[in-house]
Amino acid sequence: MNVISLDRARDRRRGARLLGQRRIEPPSALAVRPAHPLQDTDADEDRLRMRQNLAAFLVIVVIVGFGSWLMTSLHYYSHLQACIEAGHRNCLPLESRYLASPHWR
Repeated sequence: MNVISLDRARDRRRGARLLGQRRIEPPSALAVRPAHPLQDTDADEDRLRMRQNLAAFLVIVVIVGFGSWLMTSLHYYSHLQACIEAGHRNCLPLESRYLASPHWR
C-alpha cells in the first residue's frame, strides 16, 4: 500500500476539482463494510471452529483410548514375563474350549 502525505493529497484534491479528475478514494480495507456479510463470515468461522474442535476432541479420545489399551497390554505382559522368569509352568490361563474333554469318544 502506498502512503501519500496529507499535503500532497490535499493538493491533488484541489487540483482534481479544478481539472475534473477523480477524487482519491481510501483503500478498500478502510471502507466501512455492511453488517450482514460480517455475520455470515462469523457464522462460517464458528462452523469451521466447531469442526476443528470436534476433530481435536476425537483425536484426543483416540490417543487416550490407544494409551489405555497399551498400558493394559504392557501390564499383562509384564506379569506374564515375571511369571515365566520365576519358573512357573501355569502362567497362561487356559480357556475351557481348549481343555481336553473328560469324555473321550
